[in-house]
Amino acid sequence: MVKLFRQSVVGQIMVIFLALAALWAPAFITPVSVKPSEFFSPLYELVYRLVFSQPRIASTIALILIIVQGIGLNIMLYNHKMIPANTLMPMFIYIIAMSWSRDLLTITPMLFVNMMMLPICHQLLSDGTTKLGFERNFNSAFCIGIASLFYLPTLCLIVPFLFVFIIYKLYRWRDIIIAILGLIAPFIVLFTYAFLTDKLDYFMILIRHDISDMDFTFDFSNTLSTICCAAFLLLLLMSLFHQLGTQSENVNIQRINTSVMVLPLIASVLMSMYTCMFPFDTQLMAPWFAFLATLLILADRKRKWISEVMIWIFVLCATINIWII
Repeated sequence: MVKLFRQSVVGQIMVIFLALAALWAPAFITPVSVKPSEFFSPLYELVYRLVFSQPRIASTIALILIIVQGIGLNIMLYNHKMIPANTLMPMFIYIIAMSWSRDLLTITPMLFVNMMMLPICHQLLSDGTTKLGFERNFNSAFCIGIASLFYLPTLCLIVPFLFVFIIYKLYRWRDIIIAILGLIAPFIVLFTYAFLTDKLDYFMILIRHDISDMDFTFDFSNTLSTICCAAFLLLLLMSLFHQLGTQSENVNIQRINTSVMVLPLIASVLMSMYTCMFPFDTQLMAPWFAFLATLLILADRKRKWISEVMIWIFVLCATINIWII
């Protein structure tokens, strides 16, 4: 399979559609109910009210969005020369990570958060310079604000965003003010609406409660689920260490772009503290995992069977999660 993802684009597309059919068939055979968000998510609540009574339509919309996001991720990484040419491996891995378990085969808050992550990364990735302009700074912060209205724990992205400031050496007060304005702009609109509808106090109480409501939960009751999640985590750590080990070989622009795609893992860990630490929600880290795992699996090595084993175990775990667990 790895050789296929190096050469034949047509073959890759066929494999991706076969994977989609195998993973998403259960969602249309037995509809998956759409779950409401556990946190303050005003934009997601609007979507939820529209589709919660139509689970098959919700799954169809989710499937289309995941495919579109996978294509967008692949194009973005290719345009910034972060992946080999003629490979759809990031899209393939992203789709599987977003479809890791049966309860993810429908509309979820993270589906819309990851939809915003593409423009965020596009704004933060270097276009050949080591500077981040005011417009890109504002746009990325604004997208973080929008994403947090779909899922409030997404505010954890502020932490890696601050590290990006250090990478680009944005130490001027104007850069900080612009980022703050971009971040709070969506909330200003929300709070204005809340004030006009006499819900401002209620919204503030919900936000304060949800931000402080961390839940360090671990669930090892299902052995197969635990093993599959452990395999996902192992592949993620191997990919991360592989990339960190080769970081010194990259030129400055490549190091910046790699950092932009790796740092959000910090936010993913922080966000998992609001749900379940283990087994974790793979959608929290799907874009970054897809990037890192692609570089690990497609890396040149003498024992090519290692890459084959990794990708097949990854696919097998997702299949077990959906069809057996």
